[in-house]
Amino acid sequence: MSLIVLIFFVFLLFVLFDVRAQSRQEVGTAEGQTPPQALMVGQKVPEEFWTHEHLFYINGDTVRRTLQEHRGKILVLDFWMSGCMPCLLHQREINHFKSAYPDRLAVVMVNSRRTREDYGKIDRFARSERYTSLGLGGLVSVIEDGYLEMLFPYGSYPSYFWINRRGILQTHTFRNLLDRNYSAPFMEKK
Repeated sequence: MSLIVLIFFVFLLFVLFDVRAQSRQEVGTAEGQTPPQALMVGQKVPEEFWTHEHLFYINGDTVRRTLQEHRGKILVLDFWMSGCMPCLLHQREINHFKSAYPDRLAVVMVNSRRTREDYGKIDRFARSERYTSLGLGGLVSVIEDGYLEMLFPYGSYPSYFWINRRGILQTHTFRNLLDRNYSAPFMEKK
């Protein structure tokens, strides 16, 4: 029995190593270059974070652009996938705060390669009755991302990474804190 367990663990390690190597390739890490390292809360994002080009889905079209325009604001990276209903339901509240604080707050939706949702799938989803019935307007998101996924590893959806005005990863939450009805768990209700 222990031989089977050993073989299983060796196989598991091989699979994990292979997935990590594949992820580095997808980001476009050339031979000899080091891939982006995962950030911990309290660390500053690397300079290339602001200048790295991402593929953005914008209402059916795509464009390549950087996150440079958000530098100096509180930036929330909102990792989502089309099968995550809370990811979508939170957008109404998030949009309220983005409108109220356009010069101080930016929220960028990120659909990483981990979701296996390419342009075609996201476009069909954005045009679907399921999405349009939410009344959120057009979908704007980084898509087919591998770079941000490596900098900000996450375990579930939604995942929010908060980067402060100085470019420091302030916190990582799994709950949308941009919610007018949210009461912190340590606060007494009135």
